[in-house]
Amino acid sequence: MGLREQLAWELEAARRGFHQLLDSVPESAYAHPSDNPAWTIGDVLYHITLGPPALLFEIWMIHHLPGIYPLVMNRFVSTIFNRVNAAFTGRPKQINRQMLTQAYEKGHAGLVSRLNRMQDADFQRSVMYPSEFVSDLAGTVSIERLFHYVKGHFDVHEAEIRKRLDEILV
Repeated sequence: MGLREQLAWELEAARRGFHQLLDSVPESAYAHPSDNPAWTIGDVLYHITLGPPALLFEIWMIHHLPGIYPLVMNRFVSTIFNRVNAAFTGRPKQINRQMLTQAYEKGHAGLVSRLNRMQDADFQRSVMYPSEFVSDLAGTVSIERLFHYVKGHFDVHEAEIRKRLDEILV
């Protein structure tokens, strides 16, 4: 299996996993706390849907504006990003299965489209990623690594949710 096929497989595995997770979480559990005291299970599910479009933007930045990346990815922007991320959590909103499904599908479709348009050499384009932004991605980050990160990001949050569900649904 080549790189493009591997990445397509991982994107689809994350997509299937998200839908299986979503099907296994009753909407009544969305309001329960997650492992992060500031977020509910619903917030984490919503956060997962934000991953694909955020990574799509970062892939676009590395591909088209790598020189701007160091200027954009800094402590100041990291602080703003974290505040915006927090703004999407911890307050009442209408999170439901249909909204989560639509949001994930839209982000997934964008990533698949970008993957299909990539040239082989593009996967190795990279930038230095500051640890202040996303510690899991600190260091040299290639477009290939960002595509791989989609599944890794999902897997981490799925494990957190499943752990909490085991406690809630007992």
